[in-house]
Amino acid sequence: MPELSKIITIYLIVINIVTFFVYGLDKWKAKRSMWRIREAALLLLAVLGGSIGAWLGMHVWHHKTMHKKFKYGIPLIIMLQIAVVSAVLFSSCNHKGNSQESAEAIAERIWNLSQFRPDGFTVDVRSMEVPTEGIAVAYSATQGCHSREGLTAVVKHALEHDGYVGGWYDSESGLYYFDSTRLFPEDQREEALQFAHDNGQLAVYVLSTGEEIRLDQQIPAAA
Repeated sequence: MPELSKIITIYLIVINIVTFFVYGLDKWKAKRSMWRIREAALLLLAVLGGSIGAWLGMHVWHHKTMHKKFKYGIPLIIMLQIAVVSAVLFSSCNHKGNSQESAEAIAERIWNLSQFRPDGFTVDVRSMEVPTEGIAVAYSATQGCHSREGLTAVVKHALEHDGYVGGWYDSESGLYYFDSTRLFPEDQREEALQFAHDNGQLAVYVLSTGEEIRLDQQIPAAA
């Protein structure tokens, strides 16, 4: 999305600069009784995003200011485009708010699950199902997250990535730790170990057997 926003911004800057000078060029042609640019083309430039450039061009070059379709049409196009942009921004903000609420709700359900699973678990945050097969590997980005507050950040990361959260209780510290987790098929052991190595993990977990595979015992596979 950031990349798309950048592209749109550049496009709007370019189209408005082009439109501004096209209006100036048409004014220059008009003064010399030369072949003119069609009014439909001038209006189309405004519709395609160059409305600000069109409005500025009209007033800077003193061009088309008395023509009704431009005098009233360009401001109308500007207002419509502002309304569309405002609606898109509002929708985006509302979607982010809903996503935040969803993450909080999911985190609450996972927190409740963790109270009954001190031995640890892995859960699909999208369906709240507990997978029984696969090799669970934690992401380094959420390492060290604990408590209910930390769980929300883990859920957000999981929603943006593989959609799994793992948890385990540390009896020494009395804290329940949570990680955004990637789940590998059990026949992709080497890939899972490599991912764990890249994310600085000490071990991976085979869900079907409950086996913990430590990386320091699997150096050739994770190298």
